[in-house]
Amino acid sequence: MVIKNKQKIVNNSWMELRFHLRVIYFRWKSRMSEAILRLYEQNDSIQNLYVSVSNKEIFNSQQKSVSKLINIRSMTKSIVSLLIGIAFKEEYIKSLETPINYYLPDAPGHIGIRDLLTMSSGFDIDDKNLYGLVLNSKDWVKSILDLPLSGERDFRYKGVDYHLLSAIISKSTGLKMSSFAHIKFFSKLGINDVEWENDPQGVTVGSTGLKISFESLIKISKLLINNGFDYNNEIISNDWIKTSVENRISTNLSYGDYGYGWWLKSYRGNEIYRALGSGGQQILIYPMEKISVIITADTKTFTHLESEDLSNKILDIITS
Repeated sequence: MVIKNKQKIVNNSWMELRFHLRVIYFRWKSRMSEAILRLYEQNDSIQNLYVSVSNKEIFNSQQKSVSKLINIRSMTKSIVSLLIGIAFKEEYIKSLETPINYYLPDAPGHIGIRDLLTMSSGFDIDDKNLYGLVLNSKDWVKSILDLPLSGERDFRYKGVDYHLLSAIISKSTGLKMSSFAHIKFFSKLGINDVEWENDPQGVTVGSTGLKISFESLIKISKLLINNGFDYNNEIISNDWIKTSVENRISTNLSYGDYGYGWWLKSYRGNEIYRALGSGGQQILIYPMEKISVIITADTKTFTHLESEDLSNKILDIITS
């Protein structure tokens, strides 16, 4: 009888503790959500905002364009990096050091896949003169490969490197990159409503042009927080994610340094990484605290600096 009474006391104490912990958590979540809501309401240019901590949703605006497809612009490059990781794991691509002329015979022999991932190929172009030299042509890949080389292998922001990665995925897998993405990535996450632009030759655009719903961006952020796993299914190798978000090259830009398709910065001494698109589009992952922030906005009235300021304020709220 004494043992049963002691067990009952222990059980009651544990239930009381769980109850109090839940109360503390929901009070904390309520404070966080209210503070983030105030930030959200301060700028009408923000279309959607999502925040999670340790897989727990803290804030989700939901009211604006949840199911509408969003042009995520240069965030597309980060998705292409994930697809390269899948192709690498499944041995369609044997090595990041492989010269790209193995797949694209007209390419210079000294440029490797890694150089494209870090935008250090040396092609003498930037996005300011992209239209006249590439986008106005009937064959983008050929026009890129015909570009002069600068002789410098430093970081230079240019979408052409990621368009070549799309062509390489197509050559190595036998599928258009958009089809490869659907089979190996999107469908496994339950993402079916996707649009992706093609160049005049039918090559999936590698640098931009991916349209996807906000709900789908949330699924991708959860995948990253969970080290490439969707529940018990590994979609992206955790080794690839870690490799992609290592500091690979200095950019001398305010966005931060660069990995393989991801922008890297430090927050309070810890690394965060971002997928960034023009007009303030952003997925932020803070691995140390398992925080994710997603922002989509009116690209005509919202800027990268405003987006970064907003995400930093959100991190301050959560980690203070």
